[in-house]
Amino acid sequence: MEKLEGELVRLRPPKEEDWPYLADMKNDLKTQGWNQRLPPTFTPEMLEEKNKKGKERKNSANLAIETHDGELIGTISYSEEPARLAASFGITTGKEHWGKGYAKEAQEILLHFLFIERGLHVVRLWTQTGFPWAEKAATKLGFKIACRFREDSIIGGKYVDCLCMDMIREEYFELRGLDDPLPPRNIQ
Repeated sequence: MEKLEGELVRLRPPKEEDWPYLADMKNDLKTQGWNQRLPPTFTPEMLEEKNKKGKERKNSANLAIETHDGELIGTISYSEEPARLAASFGITTGKEHWGKGYAKEAQEILLHFLFIERGLHVVRLWTQTGFPWAEKAATKLGFKIACRFREDSIIGGKYVDCLCMDMIREEYFELRGLDDPLPPRNIQ
């Protein structure tokens, strides 16, 4: 995948010069407070190496999010499991870019790619109740809570629930008023 474009942002493969910003973002407790491996100690070299290994995995991608003027603002990734049926994705943007619609559009671009280009049946994401705005944003996109792991993470010194949220193919097309380009799957 070369790049995916929206009105506000584009998704593209990371460049060498992206790694310092992405490492700073990964080490910020406001963007990574859910991470149980604290304190975060990511380096640009560690992330670049992880990205190289990730490229070896089929049916997955790690993409940089940038504005149309070329400003790097975050990262979004997905991994299909099992391939061509389901995927999980994650997104992180720098807190200076929160509330500007960038993350919502980046997620919408990726959902379009996963449901239309890849033909997936279900897409999942993970969040925590310690980030109520993330759950609200996922709900606005059409995700529903699929399961809850109670008191599974610590954010700000408090136990919070970990949520797996998902969206099924039919829900994606219905919420957007689109016709599904694939014929119905008759599983018998």
